[in-house]
Amino acid sequence: MLDLNISRLSLSIENSFGHVHRVQPIALRAATMLTEHISARYHAGGRSPRSVYLDAIIAPMLRLDLNHTSDEQAAAQIAGAWLAALAPHLEV
Repeated sequence: MLDLNISRLSLSIENSFGHVHRVQPIALRAATMLTEHISARYHAGGRSPRSVYLDAIIAPMLRLDLNHTSDEQAAAQIAGAWLAALAPHLEV
């Protein structure tokens, strides 16, 4: 499995009234999913993860309606955006 270290994560969340308690579990699940996706890509390519230091990445903005989105669905969408932002730097 890939060892991923996120030293600072900044999320901008609007209109989260009634859903604030869901944000941290969703972000943690998204980080787990991201690690699993990257590890799977390395494994499928028969390669080992390499060390990379990135000062910062910016993922595209997502619009999630937490009134109609499960935690798992939200985490998957966030992980996908993060993967899209990270993949070019990791060559996966």
